[in-house]
Amino acid sequence: MRVFNKMLLPILLISMVLVSCSESSTTDPIETKSYDFTLILEQYVDHTIVPTYTEMKDNAKLLLAKVEEFETSGAQADLDAACEYWKSTRAPWEKGEAFLFGPAAYNNLDPLLDSWPLDKNQLDQVLDGNQELSADFVRDGLGAVLRGFHTVEYLLFEEGAARDATKFTLREKQYLSAVSEVLRDDTLKLWALWEGGTSEKSLLDALEIEVGTPYGEEFKKAGNIGSRYLSQSDAVDEILQGMIAIGDEVANGKIADPHNSNNVLEVESWFSWNSLTDFQNNIRSIENSYLGGTTEASRQLSISTFVKEKDPSLDTEIKVLITDAIEAIGAIPAPFRNNLQASQVQGAMDAVNQVKDVIETKVRPLIVN
Repeated sequence: MRVFNKMLLPILLISMVLVSCSESSTTDPIETKSYDFTLILEQYVDHTIVPTYTEMKDNAKLLLAKVEEFETSGAQADLDAACEYWKSTRAPWEKGEAFLFGPAAYNNLDPLLDSWPLDKNQLDQVLDGNQELSADFVRDGLGAVLRGFHTVEYLLFEEGAARDATKFTLREKQYLSAVSEVLRDDTLKLWALWEGGTSEKSLLDALEIEVGTPYGEEFKKAGNIGSRYLSQSDAVDEILQGMIAIGDEVANGKIADPHNSNNVLEVESWFSWNSLTDFQNNIRSIENSYLGGTTEASRQLSISTFVKEKDPSLDTEIKVLITDAIEAIGAIPAPFRNNLQASQVQGAMDAVNQVKDVIETKVRPLIVN
């Protein structure tokens, strides 16, 4: 226990105040704590999360419609179109992997939509069985590894292209339609839980999906009554943690695991040969979160704005590193499943890790003091 001389205490207090005023830095806890992130949080929800999930649920509806057309027609053209709609639905999902907190986590939607690896043995058992392959059966009777993006992918693609439509069995068509319907429903739910879902009320009611208070509204009100975030800094840190997590997953999981094992079965999205596009879109999810929008035109106030005020050179560094990481992944020869040991793989892992590390060691300390 320290003992202070009472006569010296007033002098010490005055000295401390003077020092704190003269030596305050851009990472001063009081300064950061008092920073008003309201518009940044609003921009993030309204121009990053909601547009991403809107695009995904809209494209999932188009995917389902085309799959149902193929089930009826059996035409190769319809199957080819369904493959393209799978890719256009997949893209916003991957661009949303930096914000898999909130509804995606609380409602188990991440594994329901995107469990990997696919359990091919169980899937083949389902196809060989005699259960009615309806959306209700998929939703209520099958686990996460037998639904979602990768089950649809497996049924649609072979060797990176649309399968031969003439080789589909009736049960494969039925399963494809059922699992595509459940995929539509899950993307709709995720969007509605963030946005509110008013424009899709009739479909939400039919599916008995209850939204309640949209998570987006709660997120924007961080630090106020009615939000689970005790401060705005907590909400901003949630964004940063999501960016760090997907950076780590891409560099040290999605790319590193199959590279280290040289096992093609560990490559995500290898039926469609869409892996490298997935990885690039994951980094774009970091970019969109950092810049506060899915397009240049929509980007205004953002975490980048905050960082630039504190340290302009750091803001520039992050933007360059993000661009470099996307390009480094693109430099890996496609398809990734056939080039696990390509010389460019290590460079891509290093580039993504640099993005992750800078956010974790330089940006996050500006928020979390």
